[in-house]
Amino acid sequence: MTSEEHYTSATVLLVDDNPSFVELISILLHDIGITSVTSACSFEEGVEAFADGAPDVCIFDIDLGRGKPDGIDLAEHIRLTAPAIPIIFITANYTEEFYERCRHVQPSCFMNKELSRFKLRQAIDLTILNCNAAHNTTASHPPRPQRHEPPYVSDKNYFFKIGDAYKKISVEDIAFFYAKDKLVYARSDSRSFPTTTQLKTLEKELPANFQRIHKTYLINIDYIEQIKTKEDVVIIDNEALPMGYTYKKEFLDKVHILK
Repeated sequence: MTSEEHYTSATVLLVDDNPSFVELISILLHDIGITSVTSACSFEEGVEAFADGAPDVCIFDIDLGRGKPDGIDLAEHIRLTAPAIPIIFITANYTEEFYERCRHVQPSCFMNKELSRFKLRQAIDLTILNCNAAHNTTASHPPRPQRHEPPYVSDKNYFFKIGDAYKKISVEDIAFFYAKDKLVYARSDSRSFPTTTQLKTLEKELPANFQRIHKTYLINIDYIEQIKTKEDVVIIDNEALPMGYTYKKEFLDKVHILK
């Protein structure tokens, strides 16, 4: 069986603001055996199309032509409900900066706009194969329990299990929490302390100065050095943390910005 024959039942959501490019990709997708293609040209249309029927693969242009929200914001939004769906990014300006902005949504691959049938087929093929391999591995080998335990909490402190002991970290000394590789880490004094407690749980129990800015970041606003709204980042300890479209407005409403 050829790889194209595996695609016959696959569905693709394609989001790009250029109708001519959408038509080109659609033709190439049909040519490799994918006939179920839903297209959209904006963030809003992409959100609606995804809600109407979750596809097997998403192909998003990073630059949707109107600034913000862009394809990365769309990927962040979709990751809230579909953390494992394959996402392929297409961009005419694939730089290291774009890669750093994209990597937290765990895209399957990147393609530039100099497409060919073979390049698209290869990207789709590897994406579907890797997705199936990950699914089969998870099914055959259920994940082992994490060794990191939830932090014990007192009124103003968290106690993180480090080895055979529990290290006390004052809540006010935590600059931010971030999620990575199925764990959550507290950043304090340039060190990261792991826990299996989810961000949404921490968000509920932490004081009001902790605000969610992204699916994977919960920050202490007392540690903010800069807020760069045009770049959608918050600077803490010289580190640029991304602001997700879903959280941006609520976050900015809760900090005192003088214009």
